[in-house]
Amino acid sequence: MKPADVLSPDPAGGTESGGSWVAGLVPNPIALRCLSVELRAPREIVAGESAKFVLRIRNRAPIPLGVRLPTSRLWGWDVDGIPDADERRFEPPEKSRRVAFPRRGIRQFEGTWDGQIRRSGIDGDEWRPEPGTHTLTGYLATGENTSNLQDSVQITVLIR
Repeated sequence: MKPADVLSPDPAGGTESGGSWVAGLVPNPIALRCLSVELRAPREIVAGESAKFVLRIRNRAPIPLGVRLPTSRLWGWDVDGIPDADERRFEPPEKSRRVAFPRRGIRQFEGTWDGQIRRSGIDGDEWRPEPGTHTLTGYLATGENTSNLQDSVQITVLIR
C-alpha cells in the first residue's frame, strides 16, 4: 500500500497535503478513533435570521492522519435527524474521498441555520419556521454512527 502524497480538494479550494507519509499508514478505523468532534452553536435563534454554527474536528494523535470517507462529503449537519434541515434528502456523489488531519491539528467548518425546515408544500417546496427546541447535530461524514465523530446542541427557535 502506497500512502497518498496529495489528497482530494479541500472544500475551501486548493489541495490537501497529507502532511507526512505516516498519514497514509494508519488504518482507517484507528485513525477515526483518534478524532473528536465539537459543535458550537447559539442556544437561541430567531426563525428567518441565519445563525452561524461551527464544527471543529480535532486530531488528538501526535502524528498526521489520512482518513478515507465513503462519499465526497466531508462533514454534515442535521436538525432533529433531518439532514441540512431539508426533508428532500441530499445525496452526495458516491466517489470516496481521503482527507488529511495534521498532527494534533483542528479542521474547522462553518454552517448556518435559520430555524426553518424545507418541506414539500402544495405549491412546491417551502421553508417553514419551526419554533421550539431542536437538536442540531454536526458530524464527520464517515457513513457510520460513531459517537466520537458527532456532537449535538439544543437550540430554541423563537418567532418574532
